[in-house]
Amino acid sequence: MKPVESLCILLSTCDAYAAVAGQTQRMLALHWPGHPRLFTCGLSGVSGDDQLPFQGSDRDWIGITRQAFQQLRERGYAWAYLILDDHPPMGPCNVQYLNQDLPRQAETLSAIQINLLGWDQYQPQHGPVLSRRNLYWQNNDPEFRWKFSLHPGLWHVASLCDLLDALRRESPEVQSARSFEGDLDAVARRCFPSLRTRTYRIRGDGYAAGRHWYEQGWTRRMVRPAVHAARLLAGLGGETARASMDERLLVYLQYLNGPYPMFWSGLIQRRQLHERALRFLQWSGQGALADAIRSLPMPPPLTP
Repeated sequence: MKPVESLCILLSTCDAYAAVAGQTQRMLALHWPGHPRLFTCGLSGVSGDDQLPFQGSDRDWIGITRQAFQQLRERGYAWAYLILDDHPPMGPCNVQYLNQDLPRQAETLSAIQINLLGWDQYQPQHGPVLSRRNLYWQNNDPEFRWKFSLHPGLWHVASLCDLLDALRRESPEVQSARSFEGDLDAVARRCFPSLRTRTYRIRGDGYAAGRHWYEQGWTRRMVRPAVHAARLLAGLGGETARASMDERLLVYLQYLNGPYPMFWSGLIQRRQLHERALRFLQWSGQGALADAIRSLPMPPPLTP
């Protein structure tokens, strides 16, 4: 399904994670055929029109992302999926939903951000769930702590430009992606309070494209009460017992079903392979992919 013309993907990375970003690009091509044009930002060696250049420190994620969105705005893009380099789709994407339905609904609702981590994926719910006509999105309460989460999501390019400009102007010391999640809401509250009411979170299970039993919405709804009960009982035995139970419930607690199926925290955790994500790939019949990821060079430790 051909994507909306004013829609693109921005893959945010850096030189240390370039190999991981390359793997994510391959998984996007595999699981999201016909995806919108993909741009990368954060690489020092720009080798083509799809790699957006930046000026400044390669550790300044805010600065790099701000410059990238400014360039997308200048190129005429109204919407961009912002995807971190280690957050590939872990299964088939709903191409019609991502290329057409979601951006059109975002226009209809005058949204500025739609997070692809579903409100129904054992996540905190804070805000009303809309009707079927509105794809059952959650309209995040302005006080919802995670409305600006950096899990993959669609952003209104001009609005994020304005927010990042204000963040850089008011808090130039803020540079990291983690700080983005923590500090963007404060600057929105001060400078653009109306934007805080225009963020959304999708319903995941109802719009997944995968055909495995663990990707079916009815299966997951049926299992949900049992998952809660199992975790509650395991918790009576202490943290070790609960952690052991959570490991068994991996496919429900950390595999995030939806039109862009993902795994909690992505492929990398603390600059090392996220072993739970690889175990999921092995378990779900994607062992060759897990082996390919294991062969990737890992980012070196951070230096002071």
